[in-house]
Amino acid sequence: MTSTGGLNIHQQKVALLATYLKVVDLICELVDARCPLASSSPTVAKLIHNKQHVIVLNKAGLADQQITNAWLEYFQEQGKMAVAVDSKNGQGWRELWKLLTARTLEVNESLQSRGRRRRGLRLAVLGIPNTGKSTYLNRLIGQTSMRAGNKPGITRGSQWVHLSETISVLDTPGIIAISKVSAVDKLKLAAVGSLDLQEYQPEAVSEWLLDFLQEQYPAVIERTFRLGPEHPCSFEEIALARGFLMSNGIADAQRAWTFLLEQFRSGKLGPISLEVPR
Repeated sequence: MTSTGGLNIHQQKVALLATYLKVVDLICELVDARCPLASSSPTVAKLIHNKQHVIVLNKAGLADQQITNAWLEYFQEQGKMAVAVDSKNGQGWRELWKLLTARTLEVNESLQSRGRRRRGLRLAVLGIPNTGKSTYLNRLIGQTSMRAGNKPGITRGSQWVHLSETISVLDTPGIIAISKVSAVDKLKLAAVGSLDLQEYQPEAVSEWLLDFLQEQYPAVIERTFRLGPEHPCSFEEIALARGFLMSNGIADAQRAWTFLLEQFRSGKLGPISLEVPR
């Protein structure tokens, strides 16, 4: 959709957000800890520009901890601040608060040196859909007034959330340019829930995920479905192992691949990462 001024709605939103960011002291870029590169956005990278920012690997409780540690080292080697957190259970938040406190001190030292009054930190939270921004903000401000859900795009527009005089947070809707995402990254994003499966082929996503798990986490397949490693697993075999049968007694493959996706997204398969540092 294009406006009368020649810019599409997405471009208008990005331009408006860039204006908001001019007064921000620190940007938190939320990515999914299970696929930090796939869940980063070129649009976010452009918006960050020269602003000080920290990469927040959210949902770390769902990711392979060894691989997450490798990602933290990777970003550190690139000279970037990064921290792994789980906004649901508070994992990693002590380290995050250290970073926010340090940045607050820097901002106020700069203000005082120019004869200006102290103030709270102005923080922006950016990221693609369903990286857990609302849950992150709920824990950050200590309340549950933000709308949270496991559906892409639940945050409708940019909004300021104020926490006394300590911090002001700019919440933003998920930003992603699908046209710039590779085919494999689209599969990863669909698997973790950042792409709406109604607009993607869930069977293809499930097949990719099953192949990935058999190659990288074979013990998960054996433990979850009690299927040995002697031959490749199929959704028909999963359906039979779980008792997913149609009325005629035939294995219900559709129910099997839906089950696999749900188990992965909820973390019931155990901690799994979909990519490692390149």
